[in-house]
Amino acid sequence: MPQVTIRSGERDDEGREEVLTEYLCDWPDCPNVAVHVIGVVRELGMMSALCDQHAAQIQKDNRG
Repeated sequence: MPQVTIRSGERDDEGREEVLTEYLCDWPDCPNVAVHVIGVVRELGMMSALCDQHAAQIQKDNRG
């Protein structure tokens, strides 16, 4: 799953730099932020996640 990390340059109360991380949708060529985890492979430490649009499409396809 593609991941985007932005370092803000700002420090929190404990002196650590703020880091914002977003995961991108696993659907091919989709630039949207992933918000629904659809599967996990613990042995590999991997997960798959989709944006709202593609999660809804998968859910609709599974209903028949």
